[in-house]
Amino acid sequence: MNAIDECYKTLGLHPGVSLQEVKVAYRQLVKRWHPDNFPHDDSQRRTAEETLKRINRAYDILTEDWADVTPPVAKKKVSPEPYYHRGVARAKSGYYKQAIDELTKAILIDSDYIDAYLYRGFLYEKIGQRIRAEKDFNKATKLKLERTGTAGETPSSTARAASPPPVSTEPSTSPWQCAGTFEKHSHTVSTISMSPDGKFFVTGSYDQTLVLWQLSTGRVLKTLKGHFDRIYCVAVSSDSKLIASSSGDKNVKLWKVSSGAEIRTCGGWFGGHSERVLAVAFSPSKKKLISGSGDCTVKIWQTRTGREIRTVKGYASAVVAIAVSPDGKVFASASLEKFLRIREMDGRLLRSLRADSEVWAIAFSPNNKAIAVGRADGCITLWNWHNGEELKTLSGHRDRVSSIAFSPDGKTLASGSWDGQIRLWDWESGTVAAVLSGHGGRVCAVAFSPDGKTLVSGGGDRTVKIWWRQ
Repeated sequence: MNAIDECYKTLGLHPGVSLQEVKVAYRQLVKRWHPDNFPHDDSQRRTAEETLKRINRAYDILTEDWADVTPPVAKKKVSPEPYYHRGVARAKSGYYKQAIDELTKAILIDSDYIDAYLYRGFLYEKIGQRIRAEKDFNKATKLKLERTGTAGETPSSTARAASPPPVSTEPSTSPWQCAGTFEKHSHTVSTISMSPDGKFFVTGSYDQTLVLWQLSTGRVLKTLKGHFDRIYCVAVSSDSKLIASSSGDKNVKLWKVSSGAEIRTCGGWFGGHSERVLAVAFSPSKKKLISGSGDCTVKIWQTRTGREIRTVKGYASAVVAIAVSPDGKVFASASLEKFLRIREMDGRLLRSLRADSEVWAIAFSPNNKAIAVGRADGCITLWNWHNGEELKTLSGHRDRVSSIAFSPDGKTLASGSWDGQIRLWDWESGTVAAVLSGHGGRVCAVAFSPDGKTLVSGGGDRTVKIWWRQ
């Protein structure tokens, strides 16, 4: 039996069936073998993970023959819109390669199609093609700057957005003002963590460095070097004495705030994650550290020794976000799926919540009653995580919500998006209190100060901005 026949067999089909039959069989098998169907049976869940990998591999091979990236030939001017919207629809159905093909056709028709570059870049990143993704994101940013000189969309570009959700009523004046813009990093500022004592904050960048900043002045206190690839996430311990960072070099590192010295690497060369580490978070007690990785696992570490306590499996794709509840009893994790998983600190699954789009950011409310997630479609969903009740969906961003943060009093939710905007929401009423523009590209990180009067942001324009509430 050749490789193609083996793929048909994996999907329960015979050679010669139509593309539609392949799609139907694939959807049915994914639904049947998703690891979330077996939350209490570790053996069955592992079997499901391996089966799902074979199903995905077979589907990719069989559908490759149907993909055709040749630009449409027409005697009259062709609109790129139908190809763009077909690409978006296929992406939402999980057919990423076909979606990329349609978006490529749209770009071949209109080489200045900003939204097509952004969406294709998002899909490239999702399937692990980082270089192509970065190229598309850079192209989109360049086009935006050429058209407007700012991060704002042109009217024609905005009209092309993929079924954009209705924009909430925005205030005529903002109580927030930019107090300073700081350029220290030489690449994207991907992550920010505020110290609980309010004295400093830490930024991490694709330039492989961490920078400690004095919150009151924006002065650089220290630059930490030690990672050998992009830094994706940073966290400060509850006593403001330790920093944890995660990177594309597959490592989680611990640093001492007072000296800036590296204390240890969790896992090291002979253990730990086998792919880039995309998320990291301390428990409130500082005793445990939790990390999520492109190897589709979550690892729980003992902070004091760097020893791995447990590996949590059951994810079908990269784990991109982790948050620990304020009381330290549970943590939430999200992979590049439409699920948010709530687990006890030993890794046992308590609840799985389904979103309408892939989850990229997570935050617990300070009173521990709600949890918010930032989605790939630009929306934010809030749940009562204790009973799974959906509380609110906030719409307004035109691209991925990459970072969210509650104010200390829990009344305001800040969101940073790849559309270049920061939105501050009165989330209980669903209204927008302020829209902050100023980054010359996607916003990757936002963080509140402990008193709620300062917001710090970072993004693809390599800058850090400090915003003050008037």
